[in-house]
Amino acid sequence: MKLPSIPLVVLDTETTGFVPRANRVIEFASIRVEDSEIVDTYEQLFAIPTAIPEPVQVLTHIRPTDLEGKPGIEDLREEILAHIGTKGLIVGQNVSFDLKMLKGEGIDLTERPWIDTSMLASLVFPELASYSLGYVSAVLKLNHEPVHRALGDVRATLELLERCWERLTELPPELHEITRRVMEASSPGYRALFSVLPTPSATEPPRWLSMPQVKTPAQQTRYDLVPAVFEKPERGAVRLVEEPLDPSSLQQILDHAVEDSSTVHWIAVKNLDATISRLRIPDGVRVIVSPSRLLDFDAAKQFAQQEQYTADEGTLALKLAWYEPRSRRELPLHGEEDAVWNGRLACTADSPRYREQFLDLPSVVLLDHWQLLSFLQDPQHVANEHLDDRAHIIIDDASMLEDTATKAYGWHCTLDNLRAAAEGDDRLMAIVDLVQLWIEKTRAGQDVHFLDASHLQTGETRNLRSHLEEALLDALPTLVSQSFTHLCEILRPEAARGRIVWIEERTDGTQSVHSVPERIDRLLSSLLYNQHPTTLLIPHGSARTLKAILPEELATTTYTLPPHADIDLPISIDPQRTAESILEHPPEGKTIVLLPSRRLIEGFFVTATEKLEKKGVSLICQNLSGGLQRLQAEFLAAKSPCVWLLTPWTYEGISLPPDTVDALFVASMPFDIPSAPAFARRSERFANAFEEYALPRLEHRLFRLLRTFCRHRTSVGIVSFLDERLVKKSYGDRLRAYVESFSAETPPAPKPASTPATTKPHKKRSPAIKKERPRATTAKPDNQLSLFS
Repeated sequence: MKLPSIPLVVLDTETTGFVPRANRVIEFASIRVEDSEIVDTYEQLFAIPTAIPEPVQVLTHIRPTDLEGKPGIEDLREEILAHIGTKGLIVGQNVSFDLKMLKGEGIDLTERPWIDTSMLASLVFPELASYSLGYVSAVLKLNHEPVHRALGDVRATLELLERCWERLTELPPELHEITRRVMEASSPGYRALFSVLPTPSATEPPRWLSMPQVKTPAQQTRYDLVPAVFEKPERGAVRLVEEPLDPSSLQQILDHAVEDSSTVHWIAVKNLDATISRLRIPDGVRVIVSPSRLLDFDAAKQFAQQEQYTADEGTLALKLAWYEPRSRRELPLHGEEDAVWNGRLACTADSPRYREQFLDLPSVVLLDHWQLLSFLQDPQHVANEHLDDRAHIIIDDASMLEDTATKAYGWHCTLDNLRAAAEGDDRLMAIVDLVQLWIEKTRAGQDVHFLDASHLQTGETRNLRSHLEEALLDALPTLVSQSFTHLCEILRPEAARGRIVWIEERTDGTQSVHSVPERIDRLLSSLLYNQHPTTLLIPHGSARTLKAILPEELATTTYTLPPHADIDLPISIDPQRTAESILEHPPEGKTIVLLPSRRLIEGFFVTATEKLEKKGVSLICQNLSGGLQRLQAEFLAAKSPCVWLLTPWTYEGISLPPDTVDALFVASMPFDIPSAPAFARRSERFANAFEEYALPRLEHRLFRLLRTFCRHRTSVGIVSFLDERLVKKSYGDRLRAYVESFSAETPPAPKPASTPATTKPHKKRSPAIKKERPRATTAKPDNQLSLFS
């Protein structure tokens, strides 16, 4: 075995949940290694006084009968410690979880040096889409039997460590020296591991030491577009362009826009990263990366000079040294490194690295909704220097504007990011502790707790605000300053007027405080529509159902963009079919089933997993099979037949390659959750909130779901809606007609004509004169970041 030349103890637990002491350890396994040889193997089940949750039984195949007659873990503490030994470096996959759970059982190993193989894998296997043990085992063909049992996980973890060590020994001298130097400042476990890294024999950087290249989509057939897409409307009026399901529409718009030298088209998309990976970005398009995705060079240099790192800081520091990234896309961030990036390394809108993107802009600027909306409300933002008379703002996925504007015009403070940003400063950490105490006392155990002026006038709130204001008088890390500023705004009683304010705790324990505007339409009117020529790309048939973002008095003109490709999407309404029947008789190929709640998904995981395993069918479940990146990776890696259960809201954000999915089943109409804070409060302003607000938002979401499916469906991919409300409820006729209108989209003649439908008249501008121009590119600076050399 090619392993580090130090004693190792690889361990794993199976538990009834994620909370120490509240949940129990039901199985423990370990393998002890000395001189690269296995010298001890141990596994043991434990009786517990509580029931094993059904999802855990299905996942681990550990049944209550398996624990009958077994000792309690408290009876075997000394035996377990004897097998672990006193010298070995503790190794595990996401090992901090196991250490916390063992500590909850009275076996405290948290002071022992440890390393996490998932973090090591993220260092040396940048090509992997996920670092879950199941996915890594499948891709690297590790011995992972039995899966989701403690000893099976230990075996796979040991083999993964061996693979990681093999790659680490391939570093050439320069990278070897940088690696040793960075890890000498890391936590004791990583320091011990990298101290025995052998003298390098390689002379060149290994081939694996680079991020995988995004495959450029093939050139698509070019079509003539409706000229109205590029004509600038008058200020104070908005042009609405209804889009088809055709996923190539945005690509066509980009290809045509670069030829228009008379105008600077600012094209805003919902998800910039997904757009970049999906489309071919023409020369002459400047991609403006959001500040949170960019590395602040000054912050990185300061970070590199730290004398000590936590475990997550250490692995992230090494990735900065190895990959020399300019943005998050250029290094394999994993786990809690995300919080370190957000809290310590990301740019802000004032960072030089972010501002330089706006120099010498070409005729097309591509950015995300959040950036556009953020700088529209900030007169000092560098972008406003370039929003002159030549500017034309085009917003793709405009049916999402209410949600993205809610985030952009909101004040938000997430405790995890704030704590990561304050790490190492005792005074700031004390204030963060005060914030958490205030959250706990104020929310009174509620997952969502609304705040009004009375909550913001209590002595505790005034005291917290005073500490925040005092801290803001000093120079603070950028992300700390931003979080404290937002929290101060949230805590001002007068700021609560016209806003929705609440505390939220998510299921993973993440706590946050939010304040968002009640009326998005008015903000958009004053900041966007009345200031800049604006075109909104909206779902087909939605021009009259966008009241949340279009004030009644606003003049609009509507055009319909014909499809440029034969969608030929079979759509059926089949209330006789159910999610249960699909799982009972899963279709061939790869299937996605959209369910309205995680509770239902968990129920199907319990009832269907083992039956499907016997049939050779893979079942992937949201929240039970890992995060979104892991879900996507496992879905792509799974053999057919495969069924993926997830919610519609999660499905909107997935990114799969074309020709991947054979069937999409929508089990229930994806209405907004009535209790969602912003939705609940905004509903109150409509005379008929269901027809004027809930149904339109549902229709817009259905369009987005169908277009998402069109991006990755196979040539025979089908959609089926199973909700019986489509045939039994009075509003079902409206929804049924809407979804069925997409089932036979066909391409128009080669040069389509379009007749505008004017909602409210306004003076029409003459078409812009188009001519060829040299395509601009953004040069990469010569001074590449070198932090540790």
